[in-house]
Amino acid sequence: MSSINVLMNNLEKLKLPKMKENINKYLDMMSDGVKTPLEAIDEMVQMEMKYREDLAIVSCVKVANFPFQRSLQDFDFSFQPSLDRKKIEDLATLRFIENCENIIICGTPGVGKTHLAVGIGTEVAKAEIFCILYFVP
Repeated sequence: MSSINVLMNNLEKLKLPKMKENINKYLDMMSDGVKTPLEAIDEMVQMEMKYREDLAIVSCVKVANFPFQRSLQDFDFSFQPSLDRKKIEDLATLRFIENCENIIICGTPGVGKTHLAVGIGTEVAKAEIFCILYFVP
């Protein structure tokens, strides 16, 4: 078995899919002098770490069982001009959790309460913080 096949098998056994997927590209860059071995390894490790972080976020959001996926970045503040954008951005920092504060989002139907709640919940999931969110229709 060739060295590259052994390497590919080992990357698979170690569950490093992004490194396995990109190893040939980085080997080419190293042989062409575009990247040093250290730069290539560092980039591949960073890529793998980002991939795992993204998987963890997706997993946390799935476990949270939100009614749909929304982010605070997707919220159309022009649709609700009376809403204080700075307050929502402050909630996105999750400071309210550190301060052991509750938040209540209320308003008439169709104003974006659920979108905001899911967006804040998504930020909580990304931070991998355990907390209980209640959605009361």
